[in-house]
Amino acid sequence: MRRRGRLLTPGLLVLTVGAALAAGCAEGAPPAPRPAEGVAPGVGRPLRILSLTPNVTEILFAMGLGGAIVGRSTYCTYPPEAAAIPAVGDTLQMNLERVVALAPTHAFAVTKRADVIRSLEGLGVRAVALESDTMAELLETIRTLGRETGRQADADALEARLRGDLEAVRRRVAGRPRPKVLFAFPMTIGSAQMMVAGRGTFVDGLLEVAGGENAYPETADWPMISPQRVVALGPEVVVVNAAGDDDAPDRVAVVRRAWAHWTSVPAVANGRVVVLTEPYLTIPGPRVGLAAARLADVLHPETRQGPGDGGRDGGAR
Repeated sequence: MRRRGRLLTPGLLVLTVGAALAAGCAEGAPPAPRPAEGVAPGVGRPLRILSLTPNVTEILFAMGLGGAIVGRSTYCTYPPEAAAIPAVGDTLQMNLERVVALAPTHAFAVTKRADVIRSLEGLGVRAVALESDTMAELLETIRTLGRETGRQADADALEARLRGDLEAVRRRVAGRPRPKVLFAFPMTIGSAQMMVAGRGTFVDGLLEVAGGENAYPETADWPMISPQRVVALGPEVVVVNAAGDDDAPDRVAVVRRAWAHWTSVPAVANGRVVVLTEPYLTIPGPRVGLAAARLADVLHPETRQGPGDGGRDGGAR
């Protein structure tokens, strides 16, 4: 999920597509394209993809196109195989020399920065800006990637799978009361505000699928709100996303302590502040069914399924 023009990725704070560059790539000639990936539509040569957003990288792998990705953003680290692909930075700070060396035919990015697209097009790359603000935009992104890569059948199959995953969660929580849920990120040091999911966002859609109602009443991307506003909203459940490999190992306990004294918030008074560490919760990609199921576990624990229900990774409560 992202703010307008920013894709949310794991971390105590939201890592965005506009985060600072911190990556390198192998020197020398670019790796040879894998013949099995076929010929790029409209360019008459093997498909070579530059993926500049984590959710796009996950989608491409899920469509069987991982072998065609020759460059990635710094934050494209899932699936694990993606880490072996040369990194070129991100849409805020990109190493264009490395891009040239990798010779991509196509570049995909979730961005509203027209200058990024123009820079890539100036290198002779077919550059496509995508949207992932909502569930509908995620599905359209999958269809677009299918058209652009000549893999429409794979895109259709992935879309069908994701729709099925989400529908399974909807059926699981059907007819149950829908608690008011605040989906938040931990407050930054020195700040008296926190970032929350507004109405109309990708995470707002996940909460609906999982049997909840967003406690934040306004259409907004990721607004910053004060503790006083949290009290006024009166959420019955608070979900705090504390994902991030680079965060302190005691971050879950720290977040719990930060919320413990807000006893005027119903979620706190009733022991329903849940701290989750799954990195996929805010990434609009192939793991959306897993994310919806994890949220359903939190909102409707009585429906929680056994360990063989899809291999969801662990989080913290």
